[in-house]
Parts: sequence; structure tokens; C-alpha cells
Amino acid sequence: MMEQNANTSAGLSRAPIGSGKALVVGLGGCGIRIIEYLHADPRAKWLVTLAVDTDGGVLAGTHADAVINASADWNSKSCAGCGGDIIRGERAVSHERTNLKAHVRGFSLLIVTGGLGGGTATGGVRTLASVAREEGIPAIFLLTTPFSFEAHSRRKNAEDCLQEILPIADVVLTMPNDLLFSKLPPDTPAENAFATSAHEMASTVIGIASVLRCRDLIGTDFATFMRALNKRRASCGIGVGFAENADGLDRCALALTRMLDSPFLGGNEAMKRADAAILTLTGGPDLELGELKRTLELAAGVMPKNIEILSGANVCDEAAGTVQMTAVIFQYSPESKPEPLPRRKPAPAPATSPEHSDELQLPFSAASDNVEEVELGLQSYDKGVFEKLPAVRFRDEDLDIPTYQRRNIRIDKGS
Repeated sequence: MMEQNANTSAGLSRAPIGSGKALVVGLGGCGIRIIEYLHADPRAKWLVTLAVDTDGGVLAGTHADAVINASADWNSKSCAGCGGDIIRGERAVSHERTNLKAHVRGFSLLIVTGGLGGGTATGGVRTLASVAREEGIPAIFLLTTPFSFEAHSRRKNAEDCLQEILPIADVVLTMPNDLLFSKLPPDTPAENAFATSAHEMASTVIGIASVLRCRDLIGTDFATFMRALNKRRASCGIGVGFAENADGLDRCALALTRMLDSPFLGGNEAMKRADAAILTLTGGPDLELGELKRTLELAAGVMPKNIEILSGANVCDEAAGTVQMTAVIFQYSPESKPEPLPRRKPAPAPATSPEHSDELQLPFSAASDNVEEVELGLQSYDKGVFEKLPAVRFRDEDLDIPTYQRRNIRIDKGS
């Protein structure tokens, strides 16, 4: 059964997403745990899942619709995992590039999920991003970053991976596992904390996929996420709240409350630090205008006053009798926030004598000594034939740009 799924995608039961199809790829051990929670959740029955790992033992027990057994040592096909080695994980997933293309081809949306810091997911996300770009499939990467108590090397691996994937991925949403501390008590067993992380990530996958699946009443689509991020580095919090008609009279208020209680949203402190937020209400054909207006107003009211809020509402037939409130908050990294341009110091106004009071006085002249010229330090780069290709980066340097340009080396031309 596993070998059949690993070598063919013809038997996949592909589900509609609006007028297209959606595929969730669980990458590495954490990604496969998330897929297992998706399999157990009836709300995710319309999603198609693909498990990719270097550990054959983990893949043998998965309920994914298809699997790719990416051996870290394809010469021996040991399938014993990559042991946290990012290079081996990257080579293993890259070796399955043709297989990955065959599995993702024909889908209209790709959601890649997993945990950064280890070997398979950290090494493999770049290949998934590249495959999605080559196939022209919009892709969202929903990734967790390590707990603060995990090894420093795992946290650094996650940071380095994010720096490399941001320029080539459409949308990258990272959720720090430490956000769970806002809801979990300190005496929570470590195993339960990791299980909670996978369970909440599964709910997040369902929430984001549902937002993009339904018909827009008020625009919230893939472009909305791209606008909010725009290749900027940001830490994200995501909250999803579900409610049904059977839950009570005010189902929307209940969905909003459950959304605010989501562990990966980060609580009030995370919302206070947010720079932008996407708020979306999703319901069925029975969603009323009054409850839509009231709920979006309440959701916007709990957000800080000084952030940018992008609100939306969606409807799909499959959500009849239910509502879902989804919030994605962004806190941009300092280096991602635009800095104001330097300003000229104002020149003192020239003295006006009574006999020349009717003459037009200029605030400064070209010969004035009071004008301070500011050098903006702008540099134009020519990447030549590499202009339309994905950037090749190493330690935050774009290797497609000539060395003398990216390091501002002045060339003596003899003049």
C-alpha cells in the first residue's frame, strides 16, 4: 500500500477548492503528525494530503492520501531518516524533485506544513518552494519554529532556513512554538506540548485553506496574504474559531471567542505588538448580513488601534450551518519596516527689507551655504540573464549580483 502511494499520484482523490484543487504537504516528522490530525478531523475531509519524509518507519503508519519516501541515502535506500542533518535532508528531498512535480501538478493551491529546526523539513522546504514556482502553483508555507528550550542549533537552523526561503516563496507564515506558553500551564508534559502544537497547526491549516476555498463576499484571497507580507520578514500569530448553529444563538460571537483563545494567536500581548492583521469570517449560504457586520466590527475592536486591518468575508455551500473566524496577525521584523528618508535641514528664511517687501523671496538659492545635500546611497544592480530567475543567496548576499557591486567596491578606471 505504501509503495503504491509512493510511486503514483493517479489514485489521489482530489477535492475542489473553489474552482480548483488544494494539496497539503506534510514535510518531515512534524508535518506528518499534522497530517494525522487532519485525517482525524471531519472538517478536513475535502483536503488532499501528501506525506514526505526520510524515515520509512514514520511513513508506514501515516494516513496520507499519498507518500513520498525520500531516502537520505538513496544508494542504500535505508529510509532511516537523516538524523537532523539539513544537508542530507535537502539532498533527499531534491532527489525526489521529479516525483514531487508529478504529485503537485494539477492543483490550484499548495499548503506546505512542518516544523523547522530538524533535517527533513528545514532542508526540504526550499525544494518545495522551487517546485511550486516552476509549476506555477500558489503556495503557502505554514511552519513552526522551535521552542526556546530546544537546542540553539535547531533555532539557528530555523532562522537560516527562513532567510533563504523568503525570496523564493509566495507566502511564509511562521508560528513560534513558544506561543503555546500563553495557554499551556508550566506543568504540561513535554510530549503533550508537541502534540498540542501539531493539533493547533492542523486547525490552522484547515482555517487558512477554508478562507481561500470559499467565494469572496469581501475580498480575502491569496493576494491579501501576499500584500500583508510582501516578502517581508514577520512573526505571525494565527487564531481559528469554529461554531455551529447547535452551539447557541450567537454562533459568530462564540467563534470569535474561540479564535481569541487559540494558542497560536499568542494572546493579548501578541496582538498589542502586531503591525497588521487579516480578519476573515467564513460561513455558509445562511450567513446573515447583520451577524457578518457585527462580528467583523467586534473582531476589529479587539485589535490595537494603530495597526493595518484587512477584513474579509467568505461563503461556501459546504459550510452551511457553521461559521469560522480566522485572524492572522503580523509583527514585522525591524529590518523589514521601511525607514524614513533623511530630510534636509530647513534653511533660515532670508531677511526681508521694507523696500523689497513686494519681491518674491525664495526659501533658498543654488548658491546658498545653508542647504545640506543628503546622499541617499541608492545603488542600481544589473543581474543580466539572471534577472528573472530565483535569487541564489548565501549569508544574505545575492550571488547573482557582481561582487564589486554588492560590496560597493569602486573600480579605478584610470581617469
